[in-house]
Amino acid sequence: MELTKRQIELLKIIVDEYTLTVQPVPSKLICEKYMKDLSPQTIRNELFKLENYGLLEKTHTSSGRIPSSSGYKFYEENILKPLITNDVRNKLLTIFNQRNVSIDMIIDESASLIEEVLKLPTVIHSTNNDTTLKRFDLIPLNEKIVIVILVTSDGEIIKNKIKLEEQKQIEDVIICVRIFNDRLVDTKLSEISSKIQVVKELIRHSVHQYEFCIQEILTKIFSYDTAMKKPYVYGLKSLATQPEFKDVERLHQVLNMLEDSSVWKQIAYTQEQSGRKQIIFINDVGVKDVTIASTSITTKDLTKHISIVGPNRMNYAAVKGLLQFMKDELEKMK
Repeated sequence: MELTKRQIELLKIIVDEYTLTVQPVPSKLICEKYMKDLSPQTIRNELFKLENYGLLEKTHTSSGRIPSSSGYKFYEENILKPLITNDVRNKLLTIFNQRNVSIDMIIDESASLIEEVLKLPTVIHSTNNDTTLKRFDLIPLNEKIVIVILVTSDGEIIKNKIKLEEQKQIEDVIICVRIFNDRLVDTKLSEISSKIQVVKELIRHSVHQYEFCIQEILTKIFSYDTAMKKPYVYGLKSLATQPEFKDVERLHQVLNMLEDSSVWKQIAYTQEQSGRKQIIFINDVGVKDVTIASTSITTKDLTKHISIVGPNRMNYAAVKGLLQFMKDELEKMK
């Protein structure tokens, strides 16, 4: 899809206006405020084309237009110019230039500033790059339940309950734990995925019930969450200041999403696929009209994921400007 210069300008106007007012943008306002040299009919024709492209939508027949999810995506990828004010830049530099302060504390203080500036919550979560698997153990609780324990090099103990239906399954669990100890001890959590296929083949040729082993043992134990620390959310109360989240049920949905580890698992995976070189915007997070903007910063031991959560109409320029500046400055400190 290739837009004309006029269509790009119209899309930008509607995104910017809707961000400020939270109201559908009528063609009359565009004509009177931005494009006085064009007739209302010409503007309506162009808006109709953008609507047909899937970039705009109408909430009501007689209302103006608002950006669609595709419209925000096009805006972010093709129009957006990151913005950070000198005042915010200087405040962040003051935080970054502190001596004898850990990078964790610097990120914490930065997250608090982001919440203050944007009135949106910031989520910090991390994955440990150098943590390794140290041992697997098996503890039978009774004839129907066993616990498989995974111990990591940083002292974390991860327990997984396995339910059994027959004797052959306990034999299979014992075989799997033996294979894990033989093949995966001292492997970095970040490198497990590269060895899983070999482990699967060994299990396939060693156990009675291969599918049981994959679904009930391998999948449960080696989820990405084993390498991920619990996310910390700054500024939860700021969500209630956003018009989109005034509804208690909607707010509850967003709060549940923030506690859903699978969301942050997906964010980390998407960031990994992008090479950790950019700011990503994701709006398919299971809650309507919610967008997460995220970046990641890799230090010697950890990868820190910094995410800003808000409505689809969040101020993309300010969000991207803040995240990009933080990323650039913090990566100088590694």
